[in-house]
Amino acid sequence: MLFKNLEFKNGIGHKVKITDIPVLLPGDPNYFMVTARLEMLMNHVYRKTDCPVNCSFKDYLAAVLRWPDYQKMFLEEHLKSNA
Repeated sequence: MLFKNLEFKNGIGHKVKITDIPVLLPGDPNYFMVTARLEMLMNHVYRKTDCPVNCSFKDYLAAVLRWPDYQKMFLEEHLKSNA
């Protein structure tokens, strides 16, 4: 899976970097959920004055999503018996 980073300045002018954003195609079933959650995180970081300089979107999703949804998106399936 490919990941991207996003850098912007928040409301008070501090530079903020959001890392580990998954790159999904528009036809992917998780595309809307990831886009909506990214927008919510960006709005939260933009308004907050004491936000950290670096935020991990992957860690944010682990905190707000149900675990089966997070596993389905990020954890790889392991092959049994090397098949």
